[in-house]
Amino acid sequence: MKRRHLVTLAVGAVLVLSAAGCASSASQTTAVPMERTGAREAVVSADYQDFTTTKDLWDGADLVVQANIIGMRTTRDKPSKILEPGDEGYDDPKANPLYGLGAEEVAKAKKLAEQEVGDIVTVAKAEVTRVFKGDLGEERSIEVRQLGGELDGEKLTARDEVKLEQSKSYLLFLHAWDDTQDTTMVNPGQGQYAAAGPDGRAATSASEDDTYSPLPGNQLQISLADLKKLAKKN
Repeated sequence: MKRRHLVTLAVGAVLVLSAAGCASSASQTTAVPMERTGAREAVVSADYQDFTTTKDLWDGADLVVQANIIGMRTTRDKPSKILEPGDEGYDDPKANPLYGLGAEEVAKAKKLAEQEVGDIVTVAKAEVTRVFKGDLGEERSIEVRQLGGELDGEKLTARDEVKLEQSKSYLLFLHAWDDTQDTTMVNPGQGQYAAAGPDGRAATSASEDDTYSPLPGNQLQISLADLKKLAKKN
């Protein structure tokens, strides 16, 4: 699960985003213009990789787990880091959006980065009840980071981001980040499925009768049998 904490920086009048909080190395993530809706409020958007099959969704994740949300907190993400010559990914345009830009543009980006305090993120503590893909060792809890939230009188709203909810159970398709020691969903719409037991309630303990419901707009249906087949082929 060694994935680089990628950085996406925008040059000019755009919001600086940390890509690890919103995308994977497989996606073409770009920062987009910020819409001010108030003195201390902003709405942001980001591009994510879309998956057309459950196999692609499975392959795009480091971890596939069923988990219960047992805690929620809001914090700030790490400020973005501008890659310098010699840094891993410096010569890769996908990892370093500033690669190939002129000195003046890079200087503007560095000035923006110096002013950055880090994006507001919501972090869910998840108690893992079943691991389909990935190795957690003896660890049975993970933290799932999502862009957006309210903190210190500021509000950051991320379009398409559907927050996980306390005391609910989910099937999660996740990227694992070595440097932050947490995870993010492969994308907001396809990274989470509500897990329910045979009685229709949240599947707080994994069973063979559990079902998984996608978010509205996600056409990829998946079952426990599908997950077991994918795990065998992994």
